Amino acid sequence: MSRSTGFLGFIEGYFRLLLVIPIAALTAMMLITVADVFMRYVFNAPISGSYDIVEICLLVSVYFALPSVILEGEPILIDLIDGMISPRALFLLKAVAALVCVLVLCFIFWSMLTPAHEAYEYGDVKLELGLPVWIIWAFALFGIFNSVIAAVLAFRHLRQGLPSASTEEGAL
Repeated sequence: MSRSTGFLGFIEGYFRLLLVIPIAALTAMMLITVADVFMRYVFNAPISGSYDIVEICLLVSVYFALPSVILEGEPILIDLIDGMISPRALFLLKAVAALVCVLVLCFIFWSMLTPAHEAYEYGDVKLELGLPVWIIWAFALFGIFNSVIAAVLAFRHLRQGLPSASTEEGAL
């Protein structure tokens, strides 16, 4: 086992462990929504802060699951031209998409820093819970940072899998 494989295995395990968090967040979102509707219609007493909790759980479920999806290289795809072009051209398209993914995620991370800092500086809080908004920004930044790492590793892993000329000839 090479050093990069061991590190990649460690990162894959780390991202799989992170998947526990979005699973718990989705479960909490579902339970709080059902409980809120039940309490509202049966006892006319909705759960205070349920909107904020659902909003936070949605953010956590998206941002914490994204690194695993990116690293696995299994997002939802439409294989429209895969059969019409050569394996080398398909690899080139995948490489460009992986590079664009890295750049876009870096831009998103950079764009999120200013509003997160402002939320901290101005002391913004959630309306119903009174939770400081900068904590929510910290969750989002953590998820995007992990997504950038996953995108870089996916791009690097894709580069190592460059199809050879013999593979391309065999496909024709």
